[in-house]
Amino acid sequence: MVAENYRAARDSHKLDLALPDGSQIELFSFPQAPARPTRPEAQGLRHLSFEVHDVQAAADELAAQGIAVEPLRTDEFTGRRFTFFADPDGLPLELYEAAPAEALDALLLKLEGALHLREVRASAVRLEELLDDDFHELGVSGAVWTRAAIVEALRGEAFSLRTMSNFRVLRMASDVALVTYRAHREAIPERPAADSLRSSLWKRRHGRWRMVFHQGTAL
Repeated sequence: MVAENYRAARDSHKLDLALPDGSQIELFSFPQAPARPTRPEAQGLRHLSFEVHDVQAAADELAAQGIAVEPLRTDEFTGRRFTFFADPDGLPLELYEAAPAEALDALLLKLEGALHLREVRASAVRLEELLDDDFHELGVSGAVWTRAAIVEALRGEAFSLRTMSNFRVLRMASDVALVTYRAHREAIPERPAADSLRSSLWKRRHGRWRMVFHQGTAL
């Protein structure tokens, strides 16, 4: 199965290939790739990305064949492990390891919770690592927020501690999950305490789970 995606805003072109054995191959190009060293696509203008069950074993096998492989790296938010090497023509190739299905609930709980932390909400870099380029939020007030708008708003907000309860994960597809929970925001001088029902849609791209939609409903 082949899925093709072109995003004019970034002049990027991506081809997703699903093989009969369940393996995935992604072919994509970024002629105007942004200088974002923490994002896989910033490693080169073009590269191939391969999902493997054990990235360390795959890297060891390549090294045993005399292929230079970069040191294994771990994504600080998702725990996703990945590495890069180059083919004989110099094309960057990425190997990444998806989170096991049984660990998805814990992973998404960690990612959702990260967005409630003071140090994350104050950092544009960390927020952009967790929020998809196409992210939109339908806020409690009814306002619709883009990623750029919510990043700017969160960085300037008066911080309140937040807790989650009744956290649930619904796997909608292999790379898509919906989470729902009840959120409590503690009172601060600028605003009172509040409770709300929350839902977030997370999507996995290039092995990384990022939030693409969020909605809050006041209680």
